[in-house]
Amino acid sequence: MDKNSIIKLYLKFRYFLFLIVFTIIMPCQNFAQNRNSEQSGVKLPQNMESSNDSIPVSDSLVNGTEQKNDNVIESKVLYTAIDSIIIEAETQKVYLYKNAKIEYGDIILEADYIEYDQENNFVYARGVSDTLGYISGKPKFTDKGDEFEARTIKYNFKTKKGYIEDVFTEEEQGFLHSQQTKKLEDNSFLLKNGKYTTCDHEHPHFYLHMNQAKVIPNDKIISGPAYLVMLDIPIKVIGVPFAFFPNQQEFSSGIMVPKYGEERNRGFFLRDGGYYFGISDKMDLAVRGDIYSKGSWASDVQYRYVKRYKFQSNFSFSYSQFTKDEPGVENDINSKDMRIVWNHTQDAKANPSSKFSASVNYSTSEYDKLNSKSVQQRTTNQKSSSISYGKNWIGKPFHLTAKLNHSQNTNAEVVNMTLPIMTFNIDRQNPFKRKNATGEAKWYEDIEIQYSSKLENKISTPDSMLFNGTKFSDFENGFQHSIPLSTNIKILQYFNLSPKIEYTGVLYPKKNHFEYREDSLDSEGNTVKYLHQEVVSDLDYAHVVNPSISLSVGPNLYGMYQFKNPDSKVVAVRHVITPSVSISYRPDMGNMVDQYYFTDSISGNDLSYYSGGVYSLPSTPGESGTVSFGLNNNLEMKVRSDKDTTDATKKIKILESLSLNTSYNIFAEEQKWSAIRISGRTNLFENKVNLNFGGTIDTYALDSTGAVTNRAHWFSDAADGKTLGKIGRLEAFDFSVTFKLNSKNSEDESNNNNSGRSALAPSRDPMIREMNEFQEQIATYVDFSIPWNLNVDYKYNYSKTGLEDSKKITQTLGLTGDFSLTQKWKVSFRANFDIEQKKLTTSSFNIHRDLHCWEMTFSWIPVGTMQSYNFQINVKGSTLKDLLKYNKRKSWQENL
Repeated sequence: MDKNSIIKLYLKFRYFLFLIVFTIIMPCQNFAQNRNSEQSGVKLPQNMESSNDSIPVSDSLVNGTEQKNDNVIESKVLYTAIDSIIIEAETQKVYLYKNAKIEYGDIILEADYIEYDQENNFVYARGVSDTLGYISGKPKFTDKGDEFEARTIKYNFKTKKGYIEDVFTEEEQGFLHSQQTKKLEDNSFLLKNGKYTTCDHEHPHFYLHMNQAKVIPNDKIISGPAYLVMLDIPIKVIGVPFAFFPNQQEFSSGIMVPKYGEERNRGFFLRDGGYYFGISDKMDLAVRGDIYSKGSWASDVQYRYVKRYKFQSNFSFSYSQFTKDEPGVENDINSKDMRIVWNHTQDAKANPSSKFSASVNYSTSEYDKLNSKSVQQRTTNQKSSSISYGKNWIGKPFHLTAKLNHSQNTNAEVVNMTLPIMTFNIDRQNPFKRKNATGEAKWYEDIEIQYSSKLENKISTPDSMLFNGTKFSDFENGFQHSIPLSTNIKILQYFNLSPKIEYTGVLYPKKNHFEYREDSLDSEGNTVKYLHQEVVSDLDYAHVVNPSISLSVGPNLYGMYQFKNPDSKVVAVRHVITPSVSISYRPDMGNMVDQYYFTDSISGNDLSYYSGGVYSLPSTPGESGTVSFGLNNNLEMKVRSDKDTTDATKKIKILESLSLNTSYNIFAEEQKWSAIRISGRTNLFENKVNLNFGGTIDTYALDSTGAVTNRAHWFSDAADGKTLGKIGRLEAFDFSVTFKLNSKNSEDESNNNNSGRSALAPSRDPMIREMNEFQEQIATYVDFSIPWNLNVDYKYNYSKTGLEDSKKITQTLGLTGDFSLTQKWKVSFRANFDIEQKKLTTSSFNIHRDLHCWEMTFSWIPVGTMQSYNFQINVKGSTLKDLLKYNKRKSWQENL
């Protein structure tokens, strides 16, 4: 028998298999036990005779009277009522009217009418009907936090047994109704003609009708024959010979029933089946698996460990084999992939001097392409991980860190890893600062010294080679440390003079070896000399002392224009300009630097002995000097408030920031000016419109081949006796604008979004899956409090680094939003349009209908790799969500 036949047999006989499993694991209880009224110690509705249970009567029965007889019952009986309390000494009965309340230990009984039989330790409670037949003040019974409501309650304090009519109680995201109920001494309940539902209405829209059932609080609910009732219409064809509902607040182990379905490429499937191990309240483990009839399969292990006030850790390992092998069809797929996710966080109070954390997200390049369960996971191609340990010495300036870093590009199939990176630093110290200073501080007291060091061992390799053939010699490694000595001197209030001298040393495990070789390469057979370069393992240490000095100035210049018209809405406009100029200089260190370079006599270039290493050389030959220029602008206006009749004003940002930056290299031989960078941003109309823009202007002209020359672009046509009159060439420009539009009441209710969400029941599985099914991703957040919401996003990018053929322009238009057709209907959408390609990219359309205790969702991705749809109707309660549902879907994997 092949796998396809096995899957079909399971789908056909799944209810029969389900019955066999639970018959073995949880045998049916005898629901007819303790039916004899003499054994129950509870008076039936037709029989109110006295029993042998009795307590003596007190002469002081008044409001709030306490009674106690340790020989008969275990605690005091307290009773109160608002309207009246009537005591019959002859029958030893107390009648309580209006908001009556009786307390016996942990038991509290409340109703508008309570009859207390002191002789028999027996109470009877019910509500009171008005002239229209409406019953108010129905009995409410509470015992150790468990509570329920009913039409009538009869209870014996001594035997702890009771008889209840028309009970209604909530049991772990479900609601239980029963016409006749017996409460036993072990606090369990026997039900007759019961209803189990997740609908919170007093008259539920649907329920499972149970002829007989037993409820064990904080454990389980077991039922005899049960069938579905919809809108009071019994559907007995949808029934089971018995039912079992978990009712535990603590963790417990159990089978996770798989979901079933069919895909075009992988065939019939059983998905997310497995076993959950509720080890303790601190740790749990879930093992899941998927199997497909055409050969694909997957497994997933998730482990969680939590130690209160210490740390919490989640680990997940997934492995999958995706197989697509159809006769006569090209592009067969047979891919084995894995994914590791680990998150570990330490409580800040656990250890103030040290901290360990981990955030690992690694997968093979094909995993997300073939196994993604959301659009975000499928389109994410950049991943990173970090495992770090940090140590601080309290009261001392020392800091130690050790990290393992990982970054990955699944499109390029390249992995970069640093194993490890270690740093040891000493905070800034003022060695010349006086301990008991008097008078003004001396200039030398501001001299600072610090120490920093770093060790790295990293590799960049295709992900297929990471655990297959990688050797330690493939890693690049090195060590670097530095000791800067600096100070800052303020001159004339606005100028900052910053002299600095820094020692830097680098340890290299490898070194470049240069030698000239001869070869007959030309057409005439002449011997040609060339330079041969070879990397050799040679531990070497390079160090240098770099003195430098910098001078900077950056004052704020203010300009303001005030409107004299008192009726003008605009009060004033303020412009803030912040120019900045800084000069830095480093002298030529001579042979201290030259010894680390090899001068090629053929090309005349200086070649580093340590190029390609983890760290660059501490310095370069020759002196260096740079002058940096910057200009920042801010424009605001002050307007009178429309909501205030006084002279209250508010500020509005016209231009939040507009900056220009460039620099001049004093000692460069050519192209001394760097490109001019322009950037700006602002928010308009109370943050309804967000603008961002930026650009790069190169001041040098290009030659006929597109190479940058040393000729200024302003004079690029000087040969014709003319100038362009342009400061430079626009190399890059980016612009984005976002419009945020919503209904008038959206801002008022934005702080209460959670209250407007539909009652999407969260999963009760304590081991929360990182990636839910695609249809559950869509309905994660449904907010019915906002009638409509619309975001429009436009992005424009321009680049031209050379001649006309290097010009690239991209334009995209994004549209996201949602609106409520009614209070129960929610429509959301997302669309992205590539203007240059003139095609629709990643888009989705979703509909959600709140059916009170049911919900309907429809999600559709019309184009792209994730093209798919999903339609589902299901109950909201998690206990019945997987049982009572209808699902029709097309997976995006069928597009492969």
